[in-house]
Amino acid sequence: MHKDISIWMPLYIGDLQAKFARMTAEQIGAALLLMMDFWKNGAIPHDLATVCSITKLPQHTKAKTLLNTLMALELFEVESEQIHSSFLTSLKSQALQNQQMKSDKAKNAAQARWGKSASNAQASTKQRKVNAQAAPEKSPSITQVMLEPCPSSSSSSSSSSSNFEEKNENFLCTRQK
Repeated sequence: MHKDISIWMPLYIGDLQAKFARMTAEQIGAALLLMMDFWKNGAIPHDLATVCSITKLPQHTKAKTLLNTLMALELFEVESEQIHSSFLTSLKSQALQNQQMKSDKAKNAAQARWGKSASNAQASTKQRKVNAQAAPEKSPSITQVMLEPCPSSSSSSSSSSSNFEEKNENFLCTRQK
């Protein structure tokens, strides 16, 4: 998860659908743009030109109607010439708490998995050495595997197969010397 929560915003479909039920498609889109701007940048100046710029609404009257609707729905409120949203502020603080909680859980899980005491570290090192020493005894070397004869599929190839084996044995013997 990314550490900066300003790059994502939770949208609770049921809540927003209930709030947007009596709005037009244009108003819903403008409201979402306003919500995203507030989430990313904080308080918005209570200026119709700024609201039009954020929401892409072409007229100041539409922006004013939108703001009145959003205030009636308690999505936004105006305080000292700034547009705030206690609704989005509470969602953002909840998102910060969730992020911190998940981060703490991940740290604890990593510590439980990877954090070892000195005695455990020594024991695992000894175990690796034992495993490394036991491995060669149980598995054949590549040379041993290569020297095993392959079964021939026909009798005519057996003479050429045995000839090949002799050459291969001679080659391996000369290399080992």
